Amino acid sequence: MKKSLIALAALAATASFAQSSVTIYGQFDAGVYSLGKANGTQGRVVYGDGATFSNVLGFRGSEDLGGGLRAVFQLETDVQTNNGGLNHNGLFRRQANVGAAGGFGEIKVGITTNPIIATNGLLMPVAGNSVSTSTSSALGYADFYTKNAVTYTSPAINGLTAQLQYGFSNNIESATDGSVTAGSLAYVNGPLQLRAAMQDRKQGNGAGALAAGSAPNTGGNKQSSVMGARYQIGAVSLGVAYLQNESASTYNGAKTKVSGNSVGVGYTTGAWTLGATLVSAEKSSLTNLQARYALSKRTNIIAQAGIADNDANGKVKFSPIAFNTGTSPATITDTYAATAGKTQTGVGVALTHSF
Repeated sequence: MKKSLIALAALAATASFAQSSVTIYGQFDAGVYSLGKANGTQGRVVYGDGATFSNVLGFRGSEDLGGGLRAVFQLETDVQTNNGGLNHNGLFRRQANVGAAGGFGEIKVGITTNPIIATNGLLMPVAGNSVSTSTSSALGYADFYTKNAVTYTSPAINGLTAQLQYGFSNNIESATDGSVTAGSLAYVNGPLQLRAAMQDRKQGNGAGALAAGSAPNTGGNKQSSVMGARYQIGAVSLGVAYLQNESASTYNGAKTKVSGNSVGVGYTTGAWTLGATLVSAEKSSLTNLQARYALSKRTNIIAQAGIADNDANGKVKFSPIAFNTGTSPATITDTYAATAGKTQTGVGVALTHSF
């Protein structure tokens, strides 16, 4: 009888373990880059990370609750390969949420990616941080993560998926002060993808939904949108997008509206993926060229070149290469900041790996 009870307990423990799982994942991107003249300084060869993929370490878990319902969670942190450090804005500033998923879709509570940023990154065939991060920063909608957030993602219905997100102000004096309302729609049918996203961000006091580092007291109210399409034709992938952002000054309420367009193409043959992206906005432009060689399913060598041609009016300024290390400690000194009225270049090669 005793042996039977022990066996039954062991079986129950095994069954419970089988119903829950935790996955550790990560990706790393580190390389060497030659940066052309900026602000009148001589070009230099530098170490840079995250120029294509963000360096992250994450934990993702799921537990089967029965009846088709699952409990889920995700934690994700930055990793700085140049010095082993973390982003100063928080250990798990990228993802720290818990939720539930089932036939109704998924609902997450906690900090997670803003839908407009996720949509922006999916529209260009061969892009990465040096395109998507540089573009969102230049046009001013770089609110990458939403704090105090409740995010609902619908199931795919005839290829259509919707996402709604609300970041609470956490200000008992004002429900909107510092809040973020965002959402996206995606239609995927075979080779065709149609995507659109928007956000409405309110000026806040620092306690609201803006992710750490977003400087809510200087950002002002903001309405942003991204829309576009991708289409796959054999080994060739094509993408187009329209980008817009309108922000108000916190000092006098004056509004600044900027808009832009991006087009991209990707071609895959064997282990090679070749891509080109052109982004233009307010008389400034960014050209990005990439060649990726897959050493395996998880490891790539990536060479890329970026050319930023920024108009002298300074309304929109692109960086030719956008490193994703964070600001403390910085990888590249401030002398390489995007500069109005300058043509800046950057070329480099990196090794990337994911697990």
